[in-house]
Amino acid sequence: MSEPTRRPSQGASLADRWAVVDRYWFGAGSPVTLGLFRILMCGLCFINLAYLAPDWEAWFSEKGYIPAWLGQLWLGGNLRPFQGSNFEIPRLNVLNGVTDPRITIPFFTALVVCSLLGCVGWGTRWAVPVLAIGVVTLHHRDIAILHGGDTLLRVTLIYLAVSPCGRACSVDRLVGRWRGTEPAEPAPISVWPQRLVTYQIALVYFTTVWIKYYGVHWKDGTSTWYTARLAEFFRFPVPGFFNQFPIVQMTTYGTLAVEFSLATLVFFRPLRTPILIAGVIMHQYIDYSMNIPLFSFLMISTYVCFYDGDEISAFARRIGAHFKAHRLIVRIPNGFKLRPEFERMLPAADPFRLVSIEAGVAGDLESGDGKPLLVTRGLWWRSPILAILGLGTPKSLVECDVRTVAETPTTSTNQGTSESHRRKTKASR
Repeated sequence: MSEPTRRPSQGASLADRWAVVDRYWFGAGSPVTLGLFRILMCGLCFINLAYLAPDWEAWFSEKGYIPAWLGQLWLGGNLRPFQGSNFEIPRLNVLNGVTDPRITIPFFTALVVCSLLGCVGWGTRWAVPVLAIGVVTLHHRDIAILHGGDTLLRVTLIYLAVSPCGRACSVDRLVGRWRGTEPAEPAPISVWPQRLVTYQIALVYFTTVWIKYYGVHWKDGTSTWYTARLAEFFRFPVPGFFNQFPIVQMTTYGTLAVEFSLATLVFFRPLRTPILIAGVIMHQYIDYSMNIPLFSFLMISTYVCFYDGDEISAFARRIGAHFKAHRLIVRIPNGFKLRPEFERMLPAADPFRLVSIEAGVAGDLESGDGKPLLVTRGLWWRSPILAILGLGTPKSLVECDVRTVAETPTTSTNQGTSESHRRKTKASR
């Protein structure tokens, strides 16, 4: 459970106020948010790498548009954080000076694999840091093809690399539950990486509004009209009235209002959800009308970090309660019991609580409606994880219950009981 962040009283001392700030930044909270954020960002990273794969030679080889020497010249030397100082920070680039495709192509392939592993949360402790280092290396190899979304992806992967983002929503947690090394509820973690993401996004929107404030066309309300005239960004057509007044003024000033709210008012909880919904609508319009690959999806994915892990878990349970009429009851064969490993893992693999296991009277697995259970068909939309784990194979699900085997009726009696149970179930429906 997350620690509540209480506001200091009116007469609180400076130490009390600082304690509130300290709990907000470094207090313990549920890892569910970072786990979900890891899935989104690593999944988008995989898609981004898939976009680059067909044109790998054109962008990242000596035969392409920008050979290694030109890429280094374009990027510049080491980073100097202070002007006028000789102090330099080397740029992270593990492929610095490497031009052999026998090294660069396996390196790129390894990044694709790490993005998939990070998405499913398998070997998260090393997969996500390796992915972050690899993405930074690629971006330092060729900065000519980057946009703001790429920069955001690189920064957020670094934040994920230094966080315990595999504690929830991951195969690592499922394996831990199977082995009995993980608690029933994800152990609380320090939420400072999550806070960094939220303030990073707020800073992005604030600087965007700050720069736009000095733009003439943003002040006179005509900026979105000029943006729609940029042919290189054209994607899908929009209705003609979007390029006419007063709609142009509404979209121009509306964009500034939404971006400023995402930088400031979003931290006020009563306004948080409406502001984030407005941000989703704004970015979906940008994604529809402008060809900026993955930019809108990257921005929207960061919005989950504005919610605590307990809030996301409660939201998942509310979704499951909404679909309670579609819950699936799996009755295990008579004379068997659920394996303890699977019993521990079941809640972690079913966040919406749409699957339940009960004792049955038939000789085979059956569903709640009394019909033979086709598990892979019934589970795919309720809990794909359980379907992938092969719940339909009795040997993978149950083990013989020594206490009930002696009480198991004969085969004919068992079949008759099963038929009777099926008829009763159908009558009740």
